[in-house]
Amino acid sequence: MSSDVLEKRYRMLLRAYPAAYRRERADELIDTLIGDEPTSRRWPSIRQAASLIRGALRVHGGSTAARPTAVLLWQGIHLGAMAVLALGALIGLDDIVEAFRFGGLSDPLAVLRSQGIHEVMVAATLGALVAGRARTAAVLVVATAVVPTVISPYLFLNGLPQWWAPVVAAPLIVAGLRRPADVPPAPRANAVLVTAGILGLHLISAEGFRLVDRNTQIVTATMVIAGAAAFLWVATADQRLLIAIFPTLLLGTLHQLGNTMSAELLRRPDALPSLVVAVLMAAGAVLSTRLRQRTRA
Repeated sequence: MSSDVLEKRYRMLLRAYPAAYRRERADELIDTLIGDEPTSRRWPSIRQAASLIRGALRVHGGSTAARPTAVLLWQGIHLGAMAVLALGALIGLDDIVEAFRFGGLSDPLAVLRSQGIHEVMVAATLGALVAGRARTAAVLVVATAVVPTVISPYLFLNGLPQWWAPVVAAPLIVAGLRRPADVPPAPRANAVLVTAGILGLHLISAEGFRLVDRNTQIVTATMVIAGAAAFLWVATADQRLLIAIFPTLLLGTLHQLGNTMSAELLRRPDALPSLVVAVLMAAGAVLSTRLRQRTRA
């Protein structure tokens, strides 16, 4: 009875793997994990659970594909475009809410003209990407980079991050149209989950470091370290995240470079130092994937 319960719980963990992989390898993995000897265990060990989850992340990242480096790059580009558009939409929505809170209700049409049109078009582009309509997304992202600015130059003149989002995403989406036929697109549910994870990392506030209160600084430092550690634990297994996070850090850096207060550049997690680290991580992901591919060959 305990073996049946243990097997059921192992199979629950195996649901983290893609369905095609489970159909081919699930029984083999269960036999390896449980073995032939009777056992009284009812739960997988923490080490086994962590190994299974990391294995699932590696499979999602293309480690078992015929061309893992191609999967890493092309799916990473697609995920990066989704992530930077989602981040731009989130920042834009926050700014619109803030504008209405502080006087925008007196002239709502001005807020909608200067920020709302851009927000709607970014959201539409993101929706097209999620739906797998890459060509539609390519047309929309170019229009989003141009049309709202023609209607109102507010976002452009202020160099706000949400204005940069379609500008950064456009070459990624256009490049994605040339994805090789033997490289599968990132599954929709997985792409949304990756995007949500990257957004979650950006939502960790580092503002507490500038506060005098020592307790707040400790809490903020703990949040930043825990968030970065969790991201790296996932990203070192599914290395597409190391490619996908780069455009979101570039978005923040472009905004910060437009700020004449140079001291401000080093105070935020999306500033220049983080971008340098992101470049190194992305390069490391590509090199390590190529090395594994050559070793496997």
